[in-house]
Amino acid sequence: MIMNIQLFLFDYGGVIAPEGFQLGILKLSEMFSKSYKKMYDIAAREAAFESGYSAGKRNEEYYWNLIAKRLELDRDLYPLRYLYLDNFQPRSEMIQIIQNLSRRHRLGIFSDQTNWIFELNQKYDFFKYFQHKFISYDRGYTKRDEEFYKLPLEETKLTADRILIIDDKKRVLNMASKLGFQTYHFTSINSFREFITDLTEQ
Repeated sequence: MIMNIQLFLFDYGGVIAPEGFQLGILKLSEMFSKSYKKMYDIAAREAAFESGYSAGKRNEEYYWNLIAKRLELDRDLYPLRYLYLDNFQPRSEMIQIIQNLSRRHRLGIFSDQTNWIFELNQKYDFFKYFQHKFISYDRGYTKRDEEFYKLPLEETKLTADRILIIDDKKRVLNMASKLGFQTYHFTSINSFREFITDLTEQ
Protein backbone atom coordinates (compact mmCIF):
# COMPACT_ATOMS: atom_id res chain seq x y z
CA MET A 1 0.00 0.00 0.00
CA ILE A 2 1.37 3.40 -1.01
CA MET A 3 1.44 5.82 1.91
CA ASN A 4 3.40 8.53 3.74
CA ILE A 5 4.64 10.14 0.53
CA GLN A 6 6.67 13.32 1.00
CA LEU A 7 7.87 13.72 -2.60
CA PHE A 8 6.18 12.86 -5.90
CA LEU A 9 8.60 12.34 -8.81
CA PHE A 10 7.07 12.50 -12.29
CA ASP A 11 8.48 11.15 -15.53
CA TYR A 12 8.06 13.61 -18.42
CA GLY A 13 7.64 11.74 -21.71
CA GLY A 14 4.91 9.15 -21.22
CA VAL A 15 3.44 10.74 -18.09
CA ILE A 16 3.35 14.54 -18.09
CA ALA A 17 3.49 14.55 -21.88
CA PRO A 18 3.07 11.86 -24.53
CA GLU A 19 6.03 9.57 -25.21
CA GLY A 20 7.44 11.97 -27.78
CA PHE A 21 10.76 10.21 -28.27
CA GLN A 22 9.19 6.98 -29.48
CA LEU A 23 6.77 8.88 -31.69
CA GLY A 24 9.68 10.80 -33.16
CA ILE A 25 11.57 7.61 -33.93
CA LEU A 26 8.47 6.21 -35.61
CA LYS A 27 8.29 9.29 -37.85
CA LEU A 28 12.00 8.96 -38.67
CA SER A 29 11.56 5.28 -39.54
CA GLU A 30 8.74 6.14 -41.95
CA MET A 31 10.67 9.05 -43.47
CA PHE A 32 13.75 6.94 -44.20
CA SER A 33 11.97 3.64 -44.93
CA LYS A 34 13.50 1.76 -42.02
CA SER A 35 11.86 -0.60 -39.58
CA TYR A 36 11.01 0.88 -36.20
CA LYS A 37 13.47 -1.51 -34.55
CA LYS A 38 16.30 -0.46 -36.85
CA MET A 39 15.63 3.22 -36.29
CA TYR A 40 15.27 2.70 -32.55
CA ASP A 41 18.67 0.98 -32.45
CA ILE A 42 20.22 3.94 -34.25
CA ALA A 43 18.37 6.95 -32.80
CA ALA A 44 17.71 5.75 -29.26
CA ARG A 45 20.14 3.03 -28.25
CA GLU A 46 23.26 4.23 -30.06
CA ALA A 47 22.82 7.97 -30.73
CA ALA A 48 21.00 8.89 -27.52
CA PHE A 49 22.09 6.49 -24.76
CA GLU A 50 25.35 4.82 -25.80
CA SER A 51 26.79 8.07 -27.17
CA GLY A 52 26.11 9.87 -23.90
CA TYR A 53 23.73 12.45 -25.42
CA SER A 54 20.90 11.56 -23.01
CA ALA A 55 23.26 12.15 -20.09
CA GLY A 56 24.48 15.49 -21.41
CA LYS A 57 27.90 14.22 -22.48
CA ARG A 58 27.28 14.99 -26.16
CA ASN A 59 25.38 17.86 -27.75
CA GLU A 60 22.40 17.66 -30.08
CA GLU A 61 24.48 18.33 -33.19
CA TYR A 62 26.50 15.19 -32.41
CA TYR A 63 23.24 13.24 -32.01
CA TRP A 64 21.92 14.18 -35.46
CA ASN A 65 25.31 13.77 -37.14
CA LEU A 66 25.59 10.24 -35.78
CA ILE A 67 22.15 9.32 -37.07
CA ALA A 68 23.03 10.70 -40.51
CA LYS A 69 26.27 8.71 -40.49
CA ARG A 70 24.50 5.46 -39.57
CA LEU A 71 21.90 6.06 -42.30
CA GLU A 72 24.71 6.83 -44.78
CA LEU A 73 23.24 10.26 -45.53
CA ASP A 74 25.29 13.27 -46.57
CA ARG A 75 22.91 15.89 -45.16
CA ASP A 76 22.18 17.83 -42.01
CA LEU A 77 19.35 16.15 -40.07
CA TYR A 78 19.23 18.74 -37.28
CA PRO A 79 16.14 20.46 -38.78
CA LEU A 80 14.22 17.22 -38.16
CA ARG A 81 14.26 17.84 -34.41
CA TYR A 82 10.66 19.05 -34.73
CA LEU A 83 9.68 15.39 -35.24
CA TYR A 84 10.41 14.95 -31.53
CA LEU A 85 9.55 18.36 -30.10
CA ASP A 86 6.09 18.51 -31.65
CA ASN A 87 5.15 15.33 -29.76
CA PHE A 88 6.19 16.52 -26.31
CA GLN A 89 3.46 19.07 -25.51
CA PRO A 90 2.38 18.59 -21.87
CA ARG A 91 -1.07 17.10 -21.48
CA SER A 92 -3.43 19.77 -20.15
CA GLU A 93 -5.22 17.26 -17.90
CA MET A 94 -1.93 16.20 -16.31
CA ILE A 95 -0.84 19.80 -15.79
CA GLN A 96 -4.12 20.46 -13.98
CA ILE A 97 -3.59 17.46 -11.71
CA ILE A 98 0.01 18.52 -11.05
CA GLN A 99 -0.97 22.12 -10.41
CA ASN A 100 -3.52 21.04 -7.81
CA LEU A 101 -1.11 18.57 -6.23
CA SER A 102 1.67 21.17 -6.01
CA ARG A 103 -0.41 23.39 -3.73
CA ARG A 104 -0.02 20.94 -0.84
CA HIS A 105 2.76 18.56 -1.82
CA ARG A 106 6.40 18.52 -2.89
CA LEU A 107 6.92 17.58 -6.53
CA GLY A 108 9.83 16.82 -8.84
CA ILE A 109 10.58 15.78 -12.41
CA PHE A 110 12.56 12.55 -12.72
CA SER A 111 13.15 11.98 -16.41
CA ASP A 112 15.48 10.83 -19.17
CA GLN A 113 15.30 14.05 -21.16
CA THR A 114 17.76 15.99 -23.25
CA ASN A 115 18.14 19.73 -23.86
CA TRP A 116 14.69 19.58 -25.44
CA ILE A 117 12.91 19.72 -22.07
CA PHE A 118 14.36 23.16 -21.36
CA GLU A 119 13.02 24.45 -24.66
CA LEU A 120 9.67 22.88 -23.92
CA ASN A 121 9.55 24.59 -20.54
CA GLN A 122 10.25 27.96 -22.17
CA LYS A 123 7.23 27.37 -24.36
CA TYR A 124 4.83 25.73 -21.89
CA ASP A 125 6.11 26.95 -18.48
CA PHE A 126 5.64 23.77 -16.43
CA PHE A 127 8.84 23.81 -14.33
CA LYS A 128 7.14 26.21 -11.91
CA TYR A 129 5.17 23.33 -10.38
CA PHE A 130 8.28 21.32 -9.48
CA GLN A 131 10.66 22.05 -6.63
CA HIS A 132 13.14 19.44 -7.84
CA LYS A 133 14.31 18.64 -11.39
CA PHE A 134 16.25 15.43 -11.94
CA ILE A 135 16.84 15.50 -15.69
CA SER A 136 19.35 13.13 -17.23
CA TYR A 137 20.86 15.69 -19.63
CA ASP A 138 21.51 18.05 -16.72
CA ARG A 139 22.69 15.44 -14.19
CA GLY A 140 25.05 13.22 -16.16
CA TYR A 141 23.16 9.97 -15.57
CA THR A 142 20.08 8.25 -16.99
CA LYS A 143 17.49 5.93 -15.48
CA ARG A 144 19.69 3.04 -16.58
CA ASP A 145 22.20 4.18 -13.94
CA GLU A 146 21.67 3.45 -10.25
CA GLU A 147 23.45 6.74 -9.49
CA PHE A 148 20.55 8.68 -11.00
CA TYR A 149 18.19 7.28 -8.37
CA LYS A 150 20.51 8.38 -5.58
CA LEU A 151 20.23 12.05 -6.57
CA PRO A 152 16.77 12.66 -5.03
CA LEU A 153 17.95 11.08 -1.78
CA GLU A 154 21.04 13.27 -1.64
CA GLU A 155 19.24 16.47 -2.61
CA THR A 156 16.12 16.12 -0.49
CA LYS A 157 17.55 14.15 2.48
CA LEU A 158 14.45 11.95 2.29
CA THR A 159 14.58 8.17 2.50
CA ALA A 160 13.51 6.22 -0.59
CA ASP A 161 10.36 4.90 1.08
CA ARG A 162 9.04 8.47 1.35
CA ILE A 163 9.37 9.09 -2.39
CA LEU A 164 6.90 7.98 -5.07
CA ILE A 165 8.24 7.54 -8.60
CA ILE A 166 5.56 7.81 -11.29
CA ASP A 167 6.60 6.31 -14.63
CA ASP A 168 5.13 4.51 -17.63
CA LYS A 169 8.06 2.10 -18.03
CA LYS A 170 8.17 -1.07 -15.92
CA ARG A 171 11.94 -1.41 -16.16
CA VAL A 172 12.30 1.97 -14.43
CA LEU A 173 9.81 1.05 -11.74
CA ASN A 174 11.49 -2.32 -11.18
CA MET A 175 14.83 -0.65 -10.56
CA ALA A 176 13.22 2.00 -8.33
CA SER A 177 11.46 -0.68 -6.27
CA LYS A 178 14.70 -2.59 -5.76
CA LEU A 179 16.24 0.60 -4.38
CA GLY A 180 13.40 1.06 -1.90
CA PHE A 181 11.27 3.70 -3.64
CA GLN A 182 7.50 3.52 -3.78
CA THR A 183 6.27 3.36 -7.38
CA TYR A 184 3.22 3.92 -9.53
CA HIS A 185 2.85 2.49 -13.04
CA PHE A 186 1.22 5.19 -15.15
CA THR A 187 -1.14 3.80 -17.79
CA SER A 188 -3.79 6.51 -18.23
CA ILE A 189 -4.70 9.97 -16.99
CA ASN A 190 -8.06 8.83 -15.63
CA SER A 191 -6.55 6.00 -13.59
CA PHE A 192 -3.88 8.32 -12.24
CA ARG A 193 -6.45 10.98 -11.34
CA GLU A 194 -8.42 8.42 -9.33
CA PHE A 195 -5.25 7.12 -7.70
CA ILE A 196 -3.96 10.53 -6.68
CA THR A 197 -7.37 11.60 -5.36
CA ASP A 198 -7.64 8.49 -3.20
CA LEU A 199 -4.04 8.82 -2.01
CA THR A 200 -4.19 12.47 -1.02
CA GLU A 201 -7.52 12.04 0.77
CA GLN A 202 -6.20 9.30 3.07
